[in-house]
Amino acid sequence: MTPPPLPILAVLPELLTALRTRSSAVLVAPPGAGKTTAVAPALLEQAWCTGEILLLSPRRLAARAAAERMAATAGEP
Repeated sequence: MTPPPLPILAVLPELLTALRTRSSAVLVAPPGAGKTTAVAPALLEQAWCTGEILLLSPRRLAARAAAERMAATAGEP
């Protein structure tokens, strides 16, 4: 089952446009908006993203939940 769309998807194109011309950006959104699970995969799809993407999650449960959400979105187990 595909998870429901995330609120962050509404501003994701604007973020990617900003990062095309700048080396950094600040993204502020409430928990559960998709900062971890939607932004990182979107960055990986960009031809200009040639560096590493580091995701930090302070809790093990949050890290596992993020990994499960990204896998489900990508259609992976």
